[in-house]
Amino acid sequence: MKQEYRCLFYSMINNFIIGIIKILGGVFFNLTSLFADGMHTFSDFITDIISFIGSKISRKKPTKVHPFGFGKVEYLTNLFVGIIIFLLGIFIIFNSFGKTIEIPTLKVLYLLLVVFILKLIAILIMHKVGVKINSQVLITATEESKADLYSTIGVATITVLLQFSHKYEFLKYADLVGSVLIGLMVLKISLKIIISNSLSLIGEVETDENKITKIEEFLSRYKHIENKNIELIKYGSYYKLSLELELNPKLSLRQVTNLERKIKKDIIRHRSLNVKYAEVYVTGKVENK
Repeated sequence: MKQEYRCLFYSMINNFIIGIIKILGGVFFNLTSLFADGMHTFSDFITDIISFIGSKISRKKPTKVHPFGFGKVEYLTNLFVGIIIFLLGIFIIFNSFGKTIEIPTLKVLYLLLVVFILKLIAILIMHKVGVKINSQVLITATEESKADLYSTIGVATITVLLQFSHKYEFLKYADLVGSVLIGLMVLKISLKIIISNSLSLIGEVETDENKITKIEEFLSRYKHIENKNIELIKYGSYYKLSLELELNPKLSLRQVTNLERKIKKDIIRHRSLNVKYAEVYVTGKVENK
């Protein structure tokens, strides 16, 4: 998947540049929330590297020991990413305390605007490609990147609020509160990633009706199918299909065998279905689940 690799590489470079800009900006302007946001973005750079490695491994050809390939490695790497982000959230929260309070110049907003645009472009590209090629790695990276985008907006809001701290003393704590909130947001995203990928790693059936409908429409071209039961099992960016069919009882044994082989072959060849492995069973009667 050259598109996936190009996207991940672009995301890595993008996150590295944005992360460094934010961290240096946070130190220069003594703005804790901007520093925290920079740490969050820089973590994206690290997790992109992990995701890139995971994506490479998941594309390995199946072996005798792993007959259905290594697609689930994507869930394993995403799980590791979630743990790293969780630890980062803890660090951001603890690092928020004990800092001296200073009022930053509004020039910070220009810096935030630049990094916001850079991040938004990266998100749009990853989302478009991720959905197009059904890449779990890119989809996860996109979701995590959205949190970084929101936190950048939060830092801009904090910067504006601090300008009024001379008049309203309680606003001087906006930087501290903002940093803690960024940390909590990071924790929330990490838990979502950990939980969803843990379930997929164990083994998860696709519940997206659109995916099932596409396969049903594909099977409608075979006139001898009278009933069917479809089960799609997620394997990273592809699926394993378990298909139970009830065929016309007038078909001969040879016709049934040939049709079974043809359906299996055609489904795997149809790339838009993302089915890499298919098991087709012909039964006397199918009970729809």
